[in-house]
Amino acid sequence: MRGHVIVRRWSISFVIARLSRLTDTWEHNTNLSNIKSSTNQFPENCSQREKCKTQPINTRNSHLRKCCPIGESLSIAHDDQNRAMCVSTSRNVNIKVINVTLYDNCIEDMESELSLPLEIGNPCNTSFLYNDEEDLFLVVQDGSLLVMDPYANDTYSVEKKYCIDVENSSGTTYAIVCITAVEDHINRSQIVIVAILMLISIPCLVLVSYVHFRIKELKSVHGMTLSIMSGCLATGYFLYSLVHIFKLDERGFGYAVQFFILSYYFWFFCLCCNTSFNVWIHISLNKPKTQLITYLYMGSYCSVSFIGSSILVILTYQKGLPGMPSYFIQGYTESIRESQRYFIPPVSTLLLLSFFVMAGSFFGFQKLKRRGIPLASKQDVDISPLCNITVYEEVKKDAKCISLLGLILISTWLLEIVTFYSPGPQIYLILMDMVNGVQGVFVLLIFLIIRRRRRIIFRWWSDRGSLVLEKLELEAFN
Repeated sequence: MRGHVIVRRWSISFVIARLSRLTDTWEHNTNLSNIKSSTNQFPENCSQREKCKTQPINTRNSHLRKCCPIGESLSIAHDDQNRAMCVSTSRNVNIKVINVTLYDNCIEDMESELSLPLEIGNPCNTSFLYNDEEDLFLVVQDGSLLVMDPYANDTYSVEKKYCIDVENSSGTTYAIVCITAVEDHINRSQIVIVAILMLISIPCLVLVSYVHFRIKELKSVHGMTLSIMSGCLATGYFLYSLVHIFKLDERGFGYAVQFFILSYYFWFFCLCCNTSFNVWIHISLNKPKTQLITYLYMGSYCSVSFIGSSILVILTYQKGLPGMPSYFIQGYTESIRESQRYFIPPVSTLLLLSFFVMAGSFFGFQKLKRRGIPLASKQDVDISPLCNITVYEEVKKDAKCISLLGLILISTWLLEIVTFYSPGPQIYLILMDMVNGVQGVFVLLIFLIIRRRRRIIFRWWSDRGSLVLEKLELEAFN
């Protein structure tokens, strides 16, 4: 069976073979100092050998690469296509991480074991597959895979692009070594351009957040929700830009970025819900917001947004998946697509729910028109059966702004999903990332360009906040 080639499937087709040599790797003819064979006697040490110029070095970026998320392992179905997928399991990967020094024709084990953090995902486009029943492989101190031939062909190779996992049914450990790896589809200059666009968005978002928090006349439930939503997106963009411009550790910052970006979409959903509640309850039923109801709304929105985002981040961390969102990523392989399981599906669900909620608000406005509910003027606010015309017009303008932002978010997100799951030309992916990077500009234009808000901001600025205009719904915050 040696040298027999079988074609199987791992995300996309890969080749399974037991080979004595691999191309494009460190490759040496060697007698292994710590491995004995019934047909060969290996040297006791490597003192007479020449040390290799390139040695594995343990750093903070050294990781043991696991194919499937934590709590899952490989399941290889031996059918016509020989599919391999990740399934839930109780099996653990038990791979030795050893400290070695590489010599010409010799490997010296320093007799000290290390523990490396896991990095999840299969980086291969096409690959070789080894198993521990027929082949010998270990992980060395820098996280590379050391593949050795136990059949006295006297070869070893050190592989950077690989992943290891356990087959669920048999318990056999497999090492997947890349022939061709999934390369970055976007170069650094393009990443920096999108990061700069995000930095341009940040002042816009901060301005929207500040004026809705600072100006009393804008400090409604809608204003506070919009303020926190803008602040979350600004923080997420700031961290994301730092990571890519200064090449910071993505795993350390990735979960924070994921939390704030997810919070942004949660707060947008709450913004839509607030409009619907205003239309169907506080206007249609003429139920004014009391101080208790106001705080109840804000408490509920905070709980939904922050707790929901935290749960998704915790699940991502527990599975060992990268927290960084799907920007700049295309799902070439199943493992890349799985890495976004706690980002893309939740955001898609939130935007879909937001669409339905805003559709409900639209029908609520239509119902008000058909019923012809009388609206009180500003002078008639004490007439209890009537709705305040100011509140009605304010909610109507808010609904138009939210609908416009929602249209932009849903459109760009649909295109982001298309470019992720059906990898197309890079130019389309770059355009989508650029549009996502300037969302802060859209938020600024949509929510501050309308006449009434612009007038309030200009009057507040000229009066430095001393002018009191109109008393709106959130007197509790003032």
